[in-house]
Amino acid sequence: MAAAAASAEAAAITRRLASCNTSARERAVRHLLSEFLPASAADLSATDLLKLWKGLFFCFWHADKPLYQSDLASRLAAAVSTAPSPAAAAAFLSAYLTTICREWPHIDVHRLDKFYLLNRRFLNHAFLFIGARSFAPDVTAQIVAVLSEKAFLPEADNATSRGLGYHVADAFLDELMPVLPISLQSMELLLDPFFNVLEKSTDRVLVSKVRSSLFERFLESGAQLLEMMKKGEAAEKGSVEEKLGKVGLLFGFSKRFLGIGAKAETVQGNRKALFGLRDAFVKLEKGLELSGIEISAPEFEGAEVPIVTVVENGMDLDEAKVEKKKKKKAKKAALVEGEEAAKVLKQEKKVKKYKNKKERKEKKKKKDKVEVVDGVDGSEQRTDASAEDQQMGDASDAITFDEVVMSNLQKQFEKAAEEAGMPVTPATVKVAKKRKRSKSADRSSAVSGGNAGSEGNALAQEGDKSGKRVRFSMKSNLVWKPQTPLPPQCLRLPPSATPRGSALKSGVQPGPIRESSTPVKKTKPKVKSAKKMLKKSPSSAVKRLRKLQSFSA
Repeated sequence: MAAAAASAEAAAITRRLASCNTSARERAVRHLLSEFLPASAADLSATDLLKLWKGLFFCFWHADKPLYQSDLASRLAAAVSTAPSPAAAAAFLSAYLTTICREWPHIDVHRLDKFYLLNRRFLNHAFLFIGARSFAPDVTAQIVAVLSEKAFLPEADNATSRGLGYHVADAFLDELMPVLPISLQSMELLLDPFFNVLEKSTDRVLVSKVRSSLFERFLESGAQLLEMMKKGEAAEKGSVEEKLGKVGLLFGFSKRFLGIGAKAETVQGNRKALFGLRDAFVKLEKGLELSGIEISAPEFEGAEVPIVTVVENGMDLDEAKVEKKKKKKAKKAALVEGEEAAKVLKQEKKVKKYKNKKERKEKKKKKDKVEVVDGVDGSEQRTDASAEDQQMGDASDAITFDEVVMSNLQKQFEKAAEEAGMPVTPATVKVAKKRKRSKSADRSSAVSGGNAGSEGNALAQEGDKSGKRVRFSMKSNLVWKPQTPLPPQCLRLPPSATPRGSALKSGVQPGPIRESSTPVKKTKPKVKSAKKMLKKSPSSAVKRLRKLQSFSA
């Protein structure tokens, strides 16, 4: 009964995990990790775990923000390190690797990085789970068997999911570093899947990844540590040289590679890589023997499993909840206690808006007045000035006498002299150059000033306004004129036969008229078809045959 109830609840959680609503997915993840898995992990079958991981895969697929991706990956991987038993941890890890192997070909480039992150977190928490149990051989063998079966040798099931094994081989030592150093026996159990890859795998890429990402790093760190110890320098505690160098020098990789290469079951294409690694480690081990340096074997020091909490905007979940509650309380207090203050603020805002509107209207009015004053012509303002305004102050301060002002004053004096009948003496004043339109306007005003009421002046004014003048004359046009008088009407020839001179060239005599016959089109005779010829005129033989046929009938 418990297993059936757990299976039904797992199906319901899976539906919520694959929801399109972010809050629904988050609530489902919290319920799964905090309540459901710790309580009913033993009652879940492998099929139920695969169903749960189908929903978890799509839940992680929908995680878009980098901070939330990191937080979700840590919480999901923590289900391995905080599992109640090694069997539950191995089952959860196996379901994860099976799901990732199945979905790996469908992961696009944009989401590949966050699934790389998820793989690293699961490796790290798997090592933390083993370290929390002091790398017990049975626990280590159980977790390592899952890795070997699901990640490194899935070639028979699906060849397209080999990318997961490549990435696990790349990230294996990086995620193992926090729990090092460990004993050589535990390291042998952890490296057992990679020895199996060198022995049985036909994937050359995976073999090269294992060689370069694991065993060559042990070789390089061992060589660096040996050189430092020859010089009398001590390696820093917790450094890569200390953790990996001791394993490279003391593990005995050369004997192990020689034994794998000598087996009959080993893939022939992998023997070259095996013997190459064996030769390199033989040189390293001989160098250690010749130097006479003694190195202590590494021992496991213990690892602490970190407590994973939900992170929201860079803070823990409890702190975020407390801050949210404080904000809600502050808002409620402001609503309850500050109702009157809010009303006063609203009234003040209304008053300010009303004042601002008034000020804007006044500024607009002032601007309009200034624009109207500026738009009036300067000459009209100066001519309409009264004598009282001129007496109020110094004229030089009020008016600036430039060329335009001088020309306007001259015109006004001339008009006043004409009205009074006084003689006008032309003054030599330099006037600025005007455009063509202003010149034509001055001419028309001068004409209309002498005789304002006459019609002739109006016509002259209209004529002066036009900028262009068009003159028509028949002098240059050529007209044909006969040199001799025409003969009488009775002797005249028809128009088609009368000789005519050139209308374009003067002095050219008319030439003789040549009558040209109209060309006649040649028509080709139509060729009659044989059928028509037979129909129209049958031959004599045919006629005789027809007569005989008629007599016989």
